[in-house]
Amino acid sequence: MPSPRRTVFAAVCAVLAGCAAPADPPRPVLRPFDYSHLLPIRLDVAEVEIVEAWVPPRAPPHVDHRAPIEPRVAVRRMLEDRVQAWGRQGKARAVILEASLIEQRLPREGGVGALFTTQQSERYTLTLSVRLEVEGAPGGSGSAQATVTRRRTVAEGTSLAAREALWHEMLVSAMDDPQGLNVEFEFQVRRALRAMLAPDGAVRATAVGGVERQPLPPPSAPQPGLQMAPSGLAPASGTLGTLPMR
Repeated sequence: MPSPRRTVFAAVCAVLAGCAAPADPPRPVLRPFDYSHLLPIRLDVAEVEIVEAWVPPRAPPHVDHRAPIEPRVAVRRMLEDRVQAWGRQGKARAVILEASLIEQRLPREGGVGALFTTQQSERYTLTLSVRLEVEGAPGGSGSAQATVTRRRTVAEGTSLAAREALWHEMLVSAMDDPQGLNVEFEFQVRRALRAMLAPDGAVRATAVGGVERQPLPPPSAPQPGLQMAPSGLAPASGTLGTLPMR
C-alpha cells in the first residue's frame, strides 16, 4: 500500500502535468502570394520599373524581417504580377515606399487584480505603401499612391509560432481583403491615371517581360512559401492618388 507522502507527491505531479502549456502545433506550409490570375493593370508605356525604396531596418522595433513572408516580398509580387507595360513610349516606376511591421510594448496594469488577468503585452502595426509614377506616356504624366494599415495586439505569454501566424494573417488581410492594398492600389491607379492606361482592346506593343525586375536583397533567414486565410482585422486606411499632370 503506497504511503500518504508518495500519494501526495503523485497527485502534485499530475496537477503540474495538467497545467503545462501545450506544445505549439507544427507550422503549416503556406503558398506564396500570387496575383497572376487577375486582370493586369495595362499602362500605355514602354517600360515598367519596380523600385524598392523601403529598406528593412532589421532591428527593433521592426519585426517585418522575422515574418513568415516579409511584407516587402508580398508587395513586390503584387506589382510584378499586376503592372504591365502595354505601349510604345514613356516609362512607369512602381515604388515600394513602406512595408513595415512594428512591435510596440504596451504598459502593464499593476495591483493585485493584475495577477489574475491576462494582459495585452504588445501591439503590432503593419503598414504597406506604394506609389506608381508615369512619365512621357501618350496620355501625359502623373502619379497615384495607396497605403493600408493593420493593427493587432497579443496577450502576454503568446508564443513565437502564434505571433508568426498573427503577422501572416495581418499581411494576408492587408494585401488581399476588399480594403487591402491590391484593391486600393488598382482603384487609385484607375482613378488618377486613367489617361495613361492602355485603351480597351489595344494590342500589346511591348514584348512580354517588359517589367524591369531588380533582385531582392538576400533575407537574413530562409523565407518559406506561405499563405493563410485572413481573419477579421482592423479596417484599412487609404490615401488618394494625385491627379495626372499634363
